Amino acid sequence: MKVGLLLIGMTLLASATAHAQVTVDITKITCRQFLVGGVSPTKSIALWFSGYYNGKQDVTLVDMRTLRSNAEKIKDGCRLHQDDTVMETVESVLAQKPSF
Repeated sequence: MKVGLLLIGMTLLASATAHAQVTVDITKITCRQFLVGGVSPTKSIALWFSGYYNGKQDVTLVDMRTLRSNAEKIKDGCRLHQDDTVMETVESVLAQKPSF
């Protein structure tokens, strides 16, 4: 009986830990991590950057074609500089107009 209760307790603890929220410092994600989806799916990070830069510019509309095009530009830049952070790559690749 004690073993059964222990197993139930361990199962509950493990499931609570599995659903724990994770915090990520977006400025520290490397291009290598971005390309392989090591931190979060690549699309999720691209969407975060879109919101971040559009928010900085008070832009409330998102052109989906531009979003896709800029995401590809960032991937291309990251392939060339995998040890850089994604933030550095976004800023250098989209320096002329970092809006998504």
